[in-house]
Amino acid sequence: MHKMLHPKADVERLYIPRKDGGRGLIDVETAFKTATIGLDHYLKHKEGQYPKQVLEHERSKAKNSISKNATKFKREVTMPEIENREDKSASENAKALKHVFKSRMKSMKEEKWKNKALHGQYPKILEKPHVDTVTTNKWLSSNLKGETEGLLVAAQDQAINTRNYQKVICGQPVESKCRLCSQHEETVDHIVSGCEVLAKTEYISRHNNAAAYLHRSIGKDHDIEITDKWYEHEPETVIHNKDNNITIMWDMPVNTERTITANRPDIIVKDSVNSTCKLIDMTVPSDRNIALKETEKKMQVQRPRTRNTENVAYENRSDPCGCWCAWYSEEGYGRKHQESIRKS
Repeated sequence: MHKMLHPKADVERLYIPRKDGGRGLIDVETAFKTATIGLDHYLKHKEGQYPKQVLEHERSKAKNSISKNATKFKREVTMPEIENREDKSASENAKALKHVFKSRMKSMKEEKWKNKALHGQYPKILEKPHVDTVTTNKWLSSNLKGETEGLLVAAQDQAINTRNYQKVICGQPVESKCRLCSQHEETVDHIVSGCEVLAKTEYISRHNNAAAYLHRSIGKDHDIEITDKWYEHEPETVIHNKDNNITIMWDMPVNTERTITANRPDIIVKDSVNSTCKLIDMTVPSDRNIALKETEKKMQVQRPRTRNTENVAYENRSDPCGCWCAWYSEEGYGRKHQESIRKS
Protein backbone atom coordinates (compact mmCIF):
# COMPACT_ATOMS: atom_id res chain seq x y z
CA MET A 1 0.00 0.00 0.00
CA HIS A 2 3.05 2.30 -0.10
CA LYS A 3 2.00 5.61 -1.72
CA MET A 4 -1.24 4.03 -2.98
CA LEU A 5 -3.37 6.20 -0.67
CA HIS A 6 -2.62 9.87 -0.12
CA PRO A 7 -2.71 10.75 3.61
CA LYS A 8 -5.39 13.39 2.97
CA ALA A 9 -7.43 11.51 0.34
CA ASP A 10 -10.98 10.36 1.04
CA VAL A 11 -11.29 7.05 2.90
CA GLU A 12 -14.92 6.27 1.96
CA ARG A 13 -13.91 6.34 -1.69
CA LEU A 14 -11.62 3.36 -1.12
CA TYR A 15 -14.60 1.03 -0.67
CA ILE A 16 -16.80 2.30 -3.50
CA PRO A 17 -16.74 0.23 -6.74
CA ARG A 18 -14.44 1.50 -9.47
CA LYS A 19 -17.29 1.81 -11.96
CA ASP A 20 -18.83 4.37 -9.59
CA GLY A 21 -15.63 6.38 -9.14
CA GLY A 22 -14.16 4.57 -6.14
CA ARG A 23 -11.13 2.33 -5.79
CA GLY A 24 -12.90 -0.99 -5.38
CA LEU A 25 -11.41 -2.33 -2.14
CA ILE A 26 -13.44 -4.78 -0.05
CA ASP A 27 -14.50 -3.31 3.29
CA VAL A 28 -13.80 -6.03 5.89
CA GLU A 29 -16.35 -4.56 8.31
CA THR A 30 -19.10 -4.54 5.67
CA ALA A 31 -18.17 -8.09 4.61
CA PHE A 32 -18.44 -9.30 8.22
CA LYS A 33 -21.81 -7.63 8.79
CA THR A 34 -23.15 -8.94 5.48
CA ALA A 35 -22.10 -12.50 6.29
CA THR A 36 -23.63 -12.26 9.78
CA ILE A 37 -26.99 -11.05 8.45
CA GLY A 38 -27.06 -13.73 5.76
CA LEU A 39 -26.18 -16.52 8.20
CA ASP A 40 -28.81 -15.37 10.68
CA HIS A 41 -31.49 -15.38 7.98
CA TYR A 42 -30.37 -18.81 6.77
CA LEU A 43 -30.49 -20.38 10.25
CA LYS A 44 -33.97 -18.97 10.94
CA HIS A 45 -35.53 -20.27 7.73
CA LYS A 46 -33.57 -23.45 6.99
CA GLU A 47 -35.48 -26.60 7.83
CA GLY A 48 -33.70 -29.39 9.62
CA GLN A 49 -32.46 -30.46 13.03
CA TYR A 50 -28.94 -29.04 12.93
CA PRO A 51 -29.74 -25.46 11.84
CA LYS A 52 -32.31 -25.25 14.66
CA GLN A 53 -29.76 -26.50 17.21
CA VAL A 54 -27.19 -23.94 16.04
CA LEU A 55 -29.78 -21.15 16.22
CA GLU A 56 -30.84 -22.18 19.71
CA HIS A 57 -27.22 -22.24 20.85
CA GLU A 58 -26.57 -18.79 19.39
CA ARG A 59 -29.64 -17.29 21.08
CA SER A 60 -28.42 -18.53 24.44
CA LYS A 61 -25.26 -16.42 24.23
CA ALA A 62 -25.16 -13.27 26.36
CA LYS A 63 -23.17 -11.36 23.72
CA ASN A 64 -21.70 -11.84 20.24
CA SER A 65 -24.74 -13.80 19.23
CA ILE A 66 -25.29 -14.05 15.46
CA SER A 67 -28.97 -13.22 15.86
CA LYS A 68 -28.35 -10.21 18.14
CA ASN A 69 -25.54 -8.88 15.97
CA ALA A 70 -27.64 -9.27 12.81
CA THR A 71 -30.47 -7.25 14.39
CA LYS A 72 -28.00 -4.57 15.45
CA PHE A 73 -26.41 -4.33 11.99
CA LYS A 74 -29.79 -4.02 10.30
CA ARG A 75 -30.71 -1.11 12.55
CA GLU A 76 -27.52 0.73 11.58
CA VAL A 77 -28.69 1.02 7.98
CA THR A 78 -32.43 1.19 8.73
CA MET A 79 -33.13 -1.83 6.54
CA PRO A 80 -36.76 -2.57 5.67
CA GLU A 81 -38.16 -6.01 6.41
CA ILE A 82 -37.52 -8.33 3.49
CA GLU A 83 -40.27 -10.82 2.77
CA ASN A 84 -39.11 -14.42 2.82
CA ARG A 85 -40.21 -15.96 -0.48
CA GLU A 86 -41.60 -19.47 -0.19
CA ASP A 87 -40.65 -20.36 -3.76
CA LYS A 88 -37.00 -19.72 -2.98
CA SER A 89 -34.60 -21.75 -0.87
CA ALA A 90 -33.18 -20.46 2.41
CA SER A 91 -29.82 -19.88 0.71
CA GLU A 92 -31.38 -17.83 -2.10
CA ASN A 93 -33.39 -15.70 0.32
CA ALA A 94 -30.31 -15.12 2.46
CA LYS A 95 -28.34 -14.10 -0.62
CA ALA A 96 -31.05 -11.60 -1.62
CA LEU A 97 -31.00 -10.11 1.88
CA LYS A 98 -27.22 -9.77 1.78
CA HIS A 99 -27.46 -8.00 -1.57
CA VAL A 100 -29.91 -5.45 -0.15
CA PHE A 101 -27.68 -4.83 2.88
CA LYS A 102 -24.56 -4.35 0.73
CA SER A 103 -26.46 -1.89 -1.49
CA ARG A 104 -27.52 0.12 1.55
CA MET A 105 -23.96 0.19 2.91
CA LYS A 106 -22.67 1.32 -0.50
CA SER A 107 -25.27 4.10 -0.67
CA MET A 108 -24.29 5.30 2.82
CA LYS A 109 -20.60 5.47 1.84
CA GLU A 110 -21.41 7.37 -1.36
CA GLU A 111 -23.64 9.82 0.51
CA LYS A 112 -20.94 10.40 3.12
CA TRP A 113 -18.40 11.00 0.35
CA LYS A 114 -20.64 13.51 -1.45
CA ASN A 115 -21.49 15.43 1.71
CA LYS A 116 -17.87 16.31 2.44
CA ALA A 117 -17.11 19.94 1.67
CA LEU A 118 -13.73 19.27 0.02
CA HIS A 119 -13.71 15.64 -1.12
CA GLY A 120 -17.37 15.80 -2.17
CA GLN A 121 -16.79 18.30 -4.98
CA TYR A 122 -15.73 15.65 -7.49
CA PRO A 123 -18.69 13.22 -7.05
CA LYS A 124 -21.07 16.17 -7.36
CA ILE A 125 -19.53 16.99 -10.74
CA LEU A 126 -20.15 13.41 -11.88
CA GLU A 127 -23.87 13.83 -11.18
CA LYS A 128 -24.24 16.62 -13.73
CA PRO A 129 -26.36 15.63 -16.76
CA HIS A 130 -23.66 16.42 -19.34
CA VAL A 131 -21.12 14.01 -17.81
CA ASP A 132 -20.76 10.47 -19.15
CA THR A 133 -20.10 8.62 -15.88
CA VAL A 134 -19.29 5.27 -17.48
CA THR A 135 -16.49 6.63 -19.68
CA THR A 136 -15.34 9.01 -16.94
CA ASN A 137 -14.61 6.19 -14.50
CA LYS A 138 -12.99 3.76 -16.97
CA TRP A 139 -9.52 5.08 -16.18
CA LEU A 140 -9.84 3.50 -12.72
CA SER A 141 -9.78 0.08 -14.42
CA SER A 142 -6.84 0.79 -16.75
CA ASN A 143 -4.14 -0.96 -14.66
CA LEU A 144 -2.26 2.16 -13.65
CA LYS A 145 0.50 1.89 -11.06
CA GLY A 146 -0.85 2.18 -7.54
CA GLU A 147 1.10 5.32 -6.69
CA THR A 148 0.01 7.01 -9.94
CA GLU A 149 -3.64 6.21 -9.29
CA GLY A 150 -3.29 7.39 -5.69
CA LEU A 151 -1.90 10.75 -6.81
CA LEU A 152 -4.67 11.29 -9.37
CA VAL A 153 -7.37 10.37 -6.86
CA ALA A 154 -5.84 12.77 -4.32
CA ALA A 155 -5.96 15.54 -6.92
CA GLN A 156 -9.63 14.78 -7.63
CA ASP A 157 -10.27 14.92 -3.89
CA GLN A 158 -8.60 18.38 -3.78
CA ALA A 159 -6.14 16.94 -1.25
CA ILE A 160 -2.90 18.03 -2.94
CA ASN A 161 -0.75 20.34 -0.84
CA THR A 162 -1.45 23.56 -2.75
CA ARG A 163 -1.12 26.99 -1.18
CA ASN A 164 -4.88 27.34 -0.90
CA TYR A 165 -5.06 23.96 0.85
CA GLN A 166 -2.30 24.98 3.24
CA LYS A 167 -4.08 28.21 4.18
CA VAL A 168 -7.78 27.29 4.13
CA ILE A 169 -7.70 23.65 5.27
CA CYS A 170 -4.51 23.42 7.31
CA GLY A 171 -4.69 26.97 8.67
CA GLN A 172 -1.06 27.78 7.90
CA PRO A 173 0.00 31.46 7.65
CA VAL A 174 0.96 31.34 3.95
CA GLU A 175 0.12 33.33 0.82
CA SER A 176 -2.66 31.45 -1.00
CA LYS A 177 -2.18 33.02 -4.45
CA CYS A 178 -0.68 30.97 -7.28
CA ARG A 179 3.11 31.01 -7.11
CA LEU A 180 3.34 31.29 -10.91
CA CYS A 181 0.73 33.89 -11.92
CA SER A 182 0.07 35.47 -8.48
CA GLN A 183 -3.45 36.32 -9.69
CA HIS A 184 -5.76 33.55 -8.46
CA GLU A 185 -6.04 31.13 -5.57
CA GLU A 186 -3.67 28.20 -6.01
CA THR A 187 -6.14 25.30 -6.07
CA VAL A 188 -5.93 22.02 -7.95
CA ASP A 189 -8.44 23.28 -10.52
CA HIS A 190 -6.42 26.43 -11.09
CA ILE A 191 -3.19 24.50 -11.61
CA VAL A 192 -4.60 22.04 -14.13
CA SER A 193 -6.70 24.45 -16.19
CA GLY A 194 -6.73 28.06 -15.01
CA CYS A 195 -3.18 29.40 -14.75
CA GLU A 196 -2.27 31.96 -17.43
CA VAL A 197 1.43 31.14 -17.16
CA LEU A 198 0.90 27.39 -17.66
CA ALA A 199 -1.55 28.06 -20.51
CA LYS A 200 1.31 29.22 -22.73
CA THR A 201 3.31 26.02 -22.30
CA GLU A 202 1.96 23.04 -20.37
CA TYR A 203 -1.69 23.35 -21.43
CA ILE A 204 -0.75 23.60 -25.10
CA SER A 205 1.53 20.59 -24.80
CA ARG A 206 -1.23 18.58 -23.08
CA HIS A 207 -3.77 19.54 -25.75
CA ASN A 208 -1.40 18.67 -28.61
CA ASN A 209 -0.52 15.28 -27.10
CA ALA A 210 -4.19 14.35 -26.68
CA ALA A 211 -5.06 15.58 -30.18
CA ALA A 212 -2.10 13.70 -31.65
CA TYR A 213 -3.32 10.48 -30.05
CA LEU A 214 -6.77 11.09 -31.52
CA HIS A 215 -5.14 11.73 -34.92
CA ARG A 216 -3.29 8.42 -34.66
CA SER A 217 -6.49 6.54 -33.71
CA ILE A 218 -8.43 7.97 -36.63
CA GLY A 219 -5.61 7.11 -39.02
CA LYS A 220 -5.48 3.58 -37.65
CA ASP A 221 -9.24 3.17 -38.18
CA HIS A 222 -8.82 4.09 -41.85
CA ASP A 223 -5.90 1.67 -42.38
CA ILE A 224 -3.31 4.41 -42.72
CA GLU A 225 0.23 3.40 -41.89
CA ILE A 226 1.24 4.92 -38.54
CA THR A 227 3.78 4.33 -35.78
CA ASP A 228 3.29 1.38 -33.44
CA LYS A 229 3.88 3.43 -30.29
CA TRP A 230 1.47 6.28 -29.65
CA TYR A 231 4.09 8.45 -27.92
CA GLU A 232 6.29 8.35 -31.02
CA HIS A 233 3.49 9.51 -33.31
CA GLU A 234 4.10 12.92 -34.89
CA PRO A 235 1.08 13.98 -36.97
CA GLU A 236 1.82 14.91 -40.57
CA THR A 237 -0.01 17.87 -42.07
CA VAL A 238 -1.79 15.71 -44.66
CA ILE A 239 -2.09 11.93 -44.86
CA HIS A 240 -4.14 9.66 -47.16
CA ASN A 241 -5.30 6.07 -47.01
CA LYS A 242 -4.25 3.51 -49.62
CA ASP A 243 -7.21 4.25 -51.91
CA ASN A 244 -6.75 8.04 -51.58
CA ASN A 245 -10.42 8.48 -50.74
CA ILE A 246 -9.80 9.46 -47.10
CA THR A 247 -7.71 12.54 -46.34
CA ILE A 248 -6.79 13.50 -42.78
CA MET A 249 -5.43 17.01 -42.23
CA TRP A 250 -3.71 18.15 -39.06
CA ASP A 251 -3.90 21.71 -37.72
CA MET A 252 -4.69 23.14 -41.13
CA PRO A 253 -6.63 26.40 -41.64
CA VAL A 254 -9.78 26.36 -43.76
CA ASN A 255 -10.10 29.13 -46.36
CA THR A 256 -13.61 30.57 -46.32
CA GLU A 257 -15.53 33.24 -48.21
CA ARG A 258 -16.55 35.03 -45.04
CA THR A 259 -14.34 35.70 -42.05
CA ILE A 260 -14.45 32.97 -39.42
CA THR A 261 -12.18 33.42 -36.42
CA ALA A 262 -12.01 29.73 -35.47
CA ASN A 263 -11.04 28.43 -38.91
CA ARG A 264 -8.27 26.09 -37.75
CA PRO A 265 -9.72 22.86 -36.31
CA ASP A 266 -7.37 20.30 -34.83
CA ILE A 267 -8.23 17.57 -37.33
CA ILE A 268 -10.14 17.47 -40.62
CA VAL A 269 -11.30 14.13 -42.02
CA LYS A 270 -12.39 14.36 -45.66
CA ASP A 271 -14.25 11.45 -47.22
CA SER A 272 -14.27 11.77 -51.02
CA VAL A 273 -16.55 8.76 -51.54
CA ASN A 274 -19.38 9.93 -49.29
CA SER A 275 -18.68 13.65 -49.89
CA THR A 276 -18.39 14.38 -46.18
CA CYS A 277 -15.94 16.39 -44.16
CA LYS A 278 -15.64 16.16 -40.39
CA LEU A 279 -14.09 19.05 -38.47
CA ILE A 280 -12.78 17.86 -35.12
CA ASP A 281 -11.78 20.36 -32.48
CA MET A 282 -10.95 19.16 -29.00
CA THR A 283 -10.42 20.94 -25.70
CA VAL A 284 -9.30 19.95 -22.20
CA PRO A 285 -11.14 22.29 -19.81
CA SER A 286 -11.74 22.02 -16.10
CA ASP A 287 -14.49 19.53 -15.29
CA ARG A 288 -16.65 22.43 -14.10
CA ASN A 289 -16.43 24.08 -17.53
CA ILE A 290 -17.13 21.11 -19.80
CA ALA A 291 -20.63 22.19 -20.86
CA LEU A 292 -19.55 25.84 -21.19
CA LYS A 293 -16.55 24.95 -23.34
CA GLU A 294 -18.62 22.66 -25.55
CA THR A 295 -21.12 25.46 -26.21
CA GLU A 296 -18.29 27.91 -26.86
CA LYS A 297 -16.70 25.60 -29.43
CA LYS A 298 -20.00 25.11 -31.24
CA MET A 299 -20.56 28.86 -31.45
CA GLN A 300 -17.05 29.45 -32.77
CA VAL A 301 -17.21 26.85 -35.53
CA GLN A 302 -19.61 27.50 -38.40
CA ARG A 303 -20.05 25.91 -41.79
CA PRO A 304 -16.93 26.91 -43.75
CA ARG A 305 -18.39 27.80 -47.15
CA THR A 306 -15.88 27.83 -49.98
CA ARG A 307 -16.21 27.84 -53.74
CA ASN A 308 -15.36 24.16 -54.07
CA THR A 309 -17.39 22.77 -51.20
CA GLU A 310 -20.98 23.83 -51.87
CA ASN A 311 -22.09 20.18 -52.21
CA VAL A 312 -20.03 18.77 -49.34
CA ALA A 313 -21.78 17.80 -46.08
CA TYR A 314 -19.95 19.19 -43.06
CA GLU A 315 -20.17 17.99 -39.48
CA ASN A 316 -18.73 20.21 -36.76
CA ARG A 317 -17.93 18.19 -33.69
CA SER A 318 -16.36 19.31 -30.44
CA ASP A 319 -15.41 16.72 -27.85
CA PRO A 320 -14.25 18.30 -24.61
CA CYS A 321 -12.84 16.02 -21.96
CA GLY A 322 -12.28 17.35 -18.46
CA CYS A 323 -8.84 17.49 -16.92
CA TRP A 324 -9.87 14.67 -14.59
CA CYS A 325 -11.56 12.69 -17.40
CA ALA A 326 -15.16 13.83 -16.88
CA TRP A 327 -16.36 13.01 -20.39
CA TYR A 328 -19.08 14.94 -22.21
CA SER A 329 -22.01 12.62 -22.86
CA GLU A 330 -23.17 13.72 -26.33
CA GLU A 331 -23.04 11.04 -29.03
CA GLY A 332 -20.72 11.92 -31.89
CA TYR A 333 -17.82 11.00 -34.13
CA GLY A 334 -15.18 11.85 -31.59
CA ARG A 335 -16.89 9.70 -28.96
CA LYS A 336 -15.71 6.61 -30.83
CA HIS A 337 -12.14 7.53 -29.94
CA GLN A 338 -12.62 8.64 -26.33
CA GLU A 339 -11.26 5.35 -25.07
CA SER A 340 -8.06 5.92 -27.01
CA ILE A 341 -7.56 9.46 -25.68
CA ARG A 342 -8.23 8.35 -22.12
CA LYS A 343 -5.38 5.82 -22.28
CA SER A 344 -2.98 8.53 -23.41
